[in-house]
Amino acid sequence: MTFKGFRSVFFLAAFAAMLQTGVAVAQDAGDDAGDWRVETGAGVIFSPDYEGSDDYEASPVPVLEVSWKDRIALTTKGGPGLIATPFLGENYRIDTGLRYDFGRDEDDNDALRGLGDLDVGAVGVLKASYEFGQFETGVELGHDLGGDRDGTTATVEFGMTQPILDRRAFVGLTADATWASDDYMQNTFGISATQAARSGAGLSAFDAEAGFKDVGLSAMVGYSVTENVSVITMAKYSRLLNDAADSPLVDREGSANQFQLFLGASYRW
Repeated sequence: MTFKGFRSVFFLAAFAAMLQTGVAVAQDAGDDAGDWRVETGAGVIFSPDYEGSDDYEASPVPVLEVSWKDRIALTTKGGPGLIATPFLGENYRIDTGLRYDFGRDEDDNDALRGLGDLDVGAVGVLKASYEFGQFETGVELGHDLGGDRDGTTATVEFGMTQPILDRRAFVGLTADATWASDDYMQNTFGISATQAARSGAGLSAFDAEAGFKDVGLSAMVGYSVTENVSVITMAKYSRLLNDAADSPLVDREGSANQFQLFLGASYRW
């Protein structure tokens, strides 16, 4: 079993919201944590067993982050990786670094039998975000530096967060859209002639081209139990588009309608 939730933009936004909420509570309480911050925790996600599937499973999600001056972080949020923030202002930040994508195993689902594993390693990431009041917008570029996807994605996000209960809790909404390159789409949703011949589900060959892969909307609720302990729950709906939706893996064996549900807790010091 792989931690499929790591691949989701949903997790990038959700873990960022968890982090910002913890920081806000600590600041309101006058907590002086110094240059270093450490966060540990865990959660569980209920999600499709592959992108485009209509079969769902629960998977554990570990949470660990060690950060220094909000400038560099060793983290599992959004996937295990090392993220640096070379530019950080009052309302903006630019992040860059590497994270690890766990890929897809052909034994995850009967529909994948014969297609082979989708091995993906390091992914280069560049993200710019800007905050104005309760709202935040951002753009993230990701490129596979090795492995089977060998493609590029670009994700645009727009969200809002509203503190409630004297800033001990928040509610948030985030909308996102992701574009993917030819290589990413073909390696994720396409089926080569060789794969079609080996397919245990009898899938036909399919060419997937570059285009918008999906759009999504997520809702989040977080609560600070103490100055250090936070819990968060999130739900997301996304709709696969274009060749992602037309792939036999989705149109015949799965569904273009994708749902995710997450519940987790973290401790910061």
